[in-house]
Amino acid sequence: MNDRIAKALTKLFDEHRIVFWYDAKRELHDEYEALSLPNIEKIELNNNEFGVKYRILRGQPTQRFLLYHAGPQPVDMDNWLLDVQLAQGTFLDDQLAIWMSELGLQREFASVLGEHSPFFGSQRRLDSLKKVLKETDRPDDIQLKMLGICAGAESSIESVTEALLAELAAEQDDKIRLIRRCRLDSFMWSQLADRYGYNSAEPGIYDFAIELFKSCYAMGKRQTGSLTNEARVFLKRWKDSIR
Repeated sequence: MNDRIAKALTKLFDEHRIVFWYDAKRELHDEYEALSLPNIEKIELNNNEFGVKYRILRGQPTQRFLLYHAGPQPVDMDNWLLDVQLAQGTFLDDQLAIWMSELGLQREFASVLGEHSPFFGSQRRLDSLKKVLKETDRPDDIQLKMLGICAGAESSIESVTEALLAELAAEQDDKIRLIRRCRLDSFMWSQLADRYGYNSAEPGIYDFAIELFKSCYAMGKRQTGSLTNEARVFLKRWKDSIR
């Protein structure tokens, strides 16, 4: 936990000279005490705001400061440091905020990260996601990248599907189980529905594979299959890749 807090704070200090930390639940004081960031001075706010304000703005105008308060942020009328806070940065210490800060994501992505919180139980997965994120990513782009990481594949539904079919052929299920555990399976089935027209009351990789071969066989006979022509293109490419 302390390492993640340090990383999130370091990222904030890349953009701000002063960072505020309101420990609303008063649960992280020990982490604050143990925290050591190079060239950052720590100050605990405790009815000393007037003196702190003079020090950070006049006394040491170039020094970087972490201002910690054990408790919620005061209401604006009682916040002597509000003007400074609005011009600087604020560290949000809930778990979602720490993940978002580490990934460089804005608050608008909180619901996506919260929905798939088990994904972030692994620092390796979090680091892998961080490497492939782009500023232009939308929530569904991020979900697709998370899905690719779980499947050990590229960030495309084609690559994920290939990886899961290969796993099925090998009579294994680690990847699909991880996808379910990270609550990405509903997103995956919606992607398969959009791309290939696959819809089932009880979707599964084995069921998809059967439907894929049946539909492509029917289309090859100039009959109507339940899946789209994209499914036929996918099957041909997949068969070529495993020859």
